[in-house]
Amino acid sequence: MAHQGRARLGDFPCRATAVDLGSATVRMHVNGRGVVASEPSAIARSASNGRLLAAGTSALDLAGERGVKLIRPIRNGVPAEAADTETLLRSLMRSCHRWHYKAYMAKPRMAVTVPSGITQVQLGAVRTAAYGAGARGLTVVATPLAAAAGVGLPRNPEDVVVVADIGAQVTDVGVIIGTELLGSRTALVGGLTLDEAIMAQARWEYGLVLAPSTAESVKLRIGAALPGRDGVALVHGKDKYSELPCTAVLTSADVREAIGPPLAAIVEAVRAGIAVAPPELAAAICAAGITLTGGSAALPGLDELIAKETGLPVRVAPNTLNAAVTGAASFLQRCRDMDDEHTSLWAAAAG
Repeated sequence: MAHQGRARLGDFPCRATAVDLGSATVRMHVNGRGVVASEPSAIARSASNGRLLAAGTSALDLAGERGVKLIRPIRNGVPAEAADTETLLRSLMRSCHRWHYKAYMAKPRMAVTVPSGITQVQLGAVRTAAYGAGARGLTVVATPLAAAAGVGLPRNPEDVVVVADIGAQVTDVGVIIGTELLGSRTALVGGLTLDEAIMAQARWEYGLVLAPSTAESVKLRIGAALPGRDGVALVHGKDKYSELPCTAVLTSADVREAIGPPLAAIVEAVRAGIAVAPPELAAAICAAGITLTGGSAALPGLDELIAKETGLPVRVAPNTLNAAVTGAASFLQRCRDMDDEHTSLWAAAAG
């Protein structure tokens, strides 16, 4: 039974917090205020004594400086370093909750998105990081469910929807009815995989070593999943032999060739995710089509490529970046009256 007639720490305004634990970016939603943070998943420590120097954007600003060690604690959508993930979350929570965090020390209820194929060991790392960062109660939501809720799907409890969330390192595909994840597939491929492919192509074709940020910029400027987007980009890097600064001109065709294999892996993940649905849902899936969310869903031509390969209608959801964290917040709202010991888990075991 939920507590009634008395205030609880979790009931303070703007306390409930949802987190999209991305490999490249952590997004945070605070009840009553909306999305309050979108920060790189990074912390900077002193290389000599391990002291925390900065987190998020400030950590990236210190990257490359002498005596600074940059740490990316989240890999493939889960904490690879639970202690450092806890440090990152605690830093963001202190910033986002402002004086509430220090004055009341009220521990918020928290929802965290996780890949649908998460293991028990990985789930334990998520719990450790969340409670260590100050969570009072924890709701774990599979990313496809969170992303669907974040874009208002399904509209009716009996509707069938297919959501493919394409993040930095993970593509997570789920078949959903209401708040139930009927089946899912997770593939370790995403936007960062595309960037790495561009870096490899530039090194092989032009002997040019690119920074990851340069590869991402090229992808956004002239990249596309299908022919039709033509452009060139002058890029700066280092010669792989002399290590001196040099430049090269990359074309849209170069980028398309580079990202072809990882795009094929994304398409295969979508096909595998749909294949887990039982035959009786085929008509409903054909009618509903596929909804794309996640930071890499807006790559030009990706929706057309997936539609071509699956034979299903495909749409890119609005506000793809914040869909998962917004949906996680809605799941947290649904269980706000539950006792702490009845923490909810909306996550499916992937096959």
